[in-house]
Amino acid sequence: MAPGLDMTEFKLKIDHFDQVHVLGTENVIDGAPNFRQVSGFPIFGCAQPTENGFSDVLEKVPKGTEEKPVKTIWYNMREEPVIYCNGEPFAPRHPDRMHENMSIMEPVDEMNKLEQSFSEIIKARVNADEGKKLKIDKDAEFTENPMDRENIEETIEVNTVQSLYEVFTGLKQKGLKNLELIRVPVVEESAPREACFDILVDSLKQEPAGTQCVFSCQAGRGRTTLGMIIACQVKEILICTELRKMAEIGLVPQATAEDLIKQKFEFPLPRGQDDDDPFIKGEFDVIKELLEKLPSAKDGKAKIDRLIDLCGPGPKGTGLQNLRECIIETKWKYDVAPEDRQVAWRQIILNFMERYFYLICFATYAKEFGPAGFEKSFVSWMDEHSELRKMIENGKDKLEWYRQVDPA
Repeated sequence: MAPGLDMTEFKLKIDHFDQVHVLGTENVIDGAPNFRQVSGFPIFGCAQPTENGFSDVLEKVPKGTEEKPVKTIWYNMREEPVIYCNGEPFAPRHPDRMHENMSIMEPVDEMNKLEQSFSEIIKARVNADEGKKLKIDKDAEFTENPMDRENIEETIEVNTVQSLYEVFTGLKQKGLKNLELIRVPVVEESAPREACFDILVDSLKQEPAGTQCVFSCQAGRGRTTLGMIIACQVKEILICTELRKMAEIGLVPQATAEDLIKQKFEFPLPRGQDDDDPFIKGEFDVIKELLEKLPSAKDGKAKIDRLIDLCGPGPKGTGLQNLRECIIETKWKYDVAPEDRQVAWRQIILNFMERYFYLICFATYAKEFGPAGFEKSFVSWMDEHSELRKMIENGKDKLEWYRQVDPA
């Protein structure tokens, strides 16, 4: 168990809530809300699936043939433990902080041990009750601002308790051999730690282009989208590098290789009505400072902005959240919120700004070191550019917090 963390009294909160699925009726998978694929990439995302939902998602993901099987990597983008009761996903919550996901500053191995330990705590709770009953919690309804959420306690009868790892082991025993589970620990609606970028890069840089990637978090929203964007960037760099190498040794004409790259990775996306708004474009003070102090970040921003759009909502993408546009969209909510609700919105805005800043930094690093195989880690690159850490820390709240709202 993570040092000093006693989870004996932690409550169990169900992951899914009413209307968790917001993507419409296409490609709906029961038990895996918000399932989607990034256009042109072997990259998928969804909310935390039920036990049956895992199998149904993996049925949709290409598996290759017996002669040429295709590997699937499932990325759990959650820092908090995930427990399954009767095949449904739950997560622990601190009794005094029922509307906050846990933040555990520990290595991934410790988080996995914590998850297994918490599943044992829940098994003991169930076994201690004669009727195998267990108290669980859920939100009365979903609200974006955590300060507006209302908790409801219920009692259920429990037949099975498993950790996420145990569910995955069961899938592999059912014959899904080419399957790997990787945890990328990100806190909900927060910027990832720098090491999380390296976990993703290290897991993909030696994989063939056809390796399938599935990302999940509680609702399949921010953290899932983050993982999908980073995986798109890594895969794009690997494919482009391979095509250019083929052109260098004469396997394909250079013009053909460049045409393929343009067709696959540079085709125009539909325009939105607010595309020229500076804030929709991500032109915040701290981002402009980054582009000024690190000129190579201009190309990094252009590349990551395109992938953010592809992984975001329609008409440009197939997803739930645009990780750039959500900054100003949340600021608009802050502007019209009652003063006592602005506290939570403000923190979310700062987190979103930091996340976007780090995505641009990652794209800049990846453009420089990706083509040679990502030999330098992102953490090392950030160490060499440590002034960027101070820049975002000091600059993320440079917004007009007292902006007058147009009543119309």
